[in-house]
Amino acid sequence: MRKQIIAALMAVGLVAACSKKDAPPEAQAPAAKSHAVAEPHAHAAPHGGVVESTSQGHMELVVTRAGGYRVFLLDDALAVRPVAGASGTVKVAKGGHPDVKLAPVGDHLEGQGPEHSDDHLTMVVTVVRDGKPEVARFSAHLEEHGHDGTSAAPMQAHDHTPLHGGIVAMSGETHLEVLSLKSGEVRVWVTDAFRQPVPLAGKKGTVEAAGASVPLVPGAAGEFLSGTLPPADGEREVTVRLPMPDDPEYFIGFLLTPVDAAKAPATKAAVDGAVQEVTITVQGGYQPSEVTLKQGVPARLRFVRKDTGGCGDELLIPDFGVRTPLPGLKETVVDFVPDKAGTFAFTCGMQMMKGTLVVR
Repeated sequence: MRKQIIAALMAVGLVAACSKKDAPPEAQAPAAKSHAVAEPHAHAAPHGGVVESTSQGHMELVVTRAGGYRVFLLDDALAVRPVAGASGTVKVAKGGHPDVKLAPVGDHLEGQGPEHSDDHLTMVVTVVRDGKPEVARFSAHLEEHGHDGTSAAPMQAHDHTPLHGGIVAMSGETHLEVLSLKSGEVRVWVTDAFRQPVPLAGKKGTVEAAGASVPLVPGAAGEFLSGTLPPADGEREVTVRLPMPDDPEYFIGFLLTPVDAAKAPATKAAVDGAVQEVTITVQGGYQPSEVTLKQGVPARLRFVRKDTGGCGDELLIPDFGVRTPLPGLKETVVDFVPDKAGTFAFTCGMQMMKGTLVVR
């Protein structure tokens, strides 16, 4: 029962970020305002950009620091729609920045504008086809270096992948990743909508477990907030209280299993007879998030969900034909044969929680 209560708290912090459905007022707990979360505007991006809904389906924007733009028109299934005869413009929310004209090139529209020096920019894209305008507003994040070493596509907003081996939750546009160490130390990383660190100077909170409460303060390097509880080896309930810009009384509860290091290593599946097995915990992310398997040996992945809402409702391993529901607070066994070597992704249905299978 206590685990279900904590899982419910976790669901409040995540479900609004992963579901388009709002709970009816009568189903909300009195303290729900302490976990208010803005709905995300991110979808799976077929071309590595950012996707937004429009009146006619979806629109995907891929923008580079060098000022290049590609715009794809997508239907409800995120398949590409024709752009023949279309035209468009990109308006950047920055004083003095010229509008960029878009023209069809193959299956998308392209345009070139001035180089960007900002890391975060708001852009409004308008595409006109058959006399009908289609408009979408994007919040783009531009990395200093992209996948090709010269430019970058914007990161998908509200990606819940743990960056430090912990568990991720949200408050509005802010992400918290919480990790418990066996020494008793609890670390909290605070990032923005695009998982970029936010300043921690002056930010204070508390972390609580088993009746103990200790301050959360910036660590020596300022990378995360830290508080040290009594040491623990087993899973325990941990509550983090941390004032947020939109909620000065924000708190959230977790079931955390302490680890030895700040980042859990990749896990190699244990081979039992003719089957290799590994257990993966699902709670705001996948732990472990990287699993090594032997090629050709039947694999059995045990997914244990410790929450009841949000992105973890479905599991996808497309390279091995796996698509299955993951009911909350239960273990789901997934059997398949990794018959090809390489690195393969496994994700939730919305592709916001991500893991990796390394087959050797």
